[in-house]
Amino acid sequence: MAVLPENIVDRLRDMQRKIQQVAVEARNRPALTRILGDLTVSGGGRLTVRAPDDKTLLRIGDITAPNAAPQQGMLTYRDDGTLAFSISGSGSDRQWVGIWDRFEHLVVSDDTLTGGLARPYIPIPLYPAPTPITSSGWTRVLQAGMFLQHPKIAVGVWVSAAAATTVEARVMYLNSSGVSVQLGSSVTANGTATTQQVIDFHGQTPFTWSNLYIEARRTVGTGAASAGVLFAEGRQT
Repeated sequence: MAVLPENIVDRLRDMQRKIQQVAVEARNRPALTRILGDLTVSGGGRLTVRAPDDKTLLRIGDITAPNAAPQQGMLTYRDDGTLAFSISGSGSDRQWVGIWDRFEHLVVSDDTLTGGLARPYIPIPLYPAPTPITSSGWTRVLQAGMFLQHPKIAVGVWVSAAAATTVEARVMYLNSSGVSVQLGSSVTANGTATTQQVIDFHGQTPFTWSNLYIEARRTVGTGAASAGVLFAEGRQT
């Protein structure tokens, strides 16, 4: 049997020792199902989580949201593959947070330009005030109190006046200084009935309390005149 040089024997022993060391470290290393420290996905990459049936449950990074161009964001899906939650934007818009129903209808989202709520549109209930319209001065006919959850207020105002009579209505709200401010333009009817949507920014801080008033006056004639509201709700930008 050939005799190996001592330096080769030493090398083999050193190699065996290193192999044993690697084997020990491999046994002590955490399983791949557990990550210690940060996980970084860069360079336009994407992290995808799939269900056992290969349906996508989560996408973070490079995504394509409904009715939008490819972008960086996040999409979360139900186990049937329908979109449930998103952080995305449309075109050049700022990214917004969205909650979706199973038919890809957006049911909840935030307003990215002014803050507050974009959807759903929450109705603002109005109640008759005890004062009827009896003079040419502004008379409050409806009133409500609400939290300003949207950047805009929209009110459907209808007014009606008999022949040779003119009635005018306006929407007022209370600003943060306690001053009544008119929202949008007035609605006027002369010998007829008119319906008009009054919509505008209120300019107040989201989620603050305010009061909403509908006021009307008879400016011409002595015939019957009335004012009312078809709807009142918050709107997005």
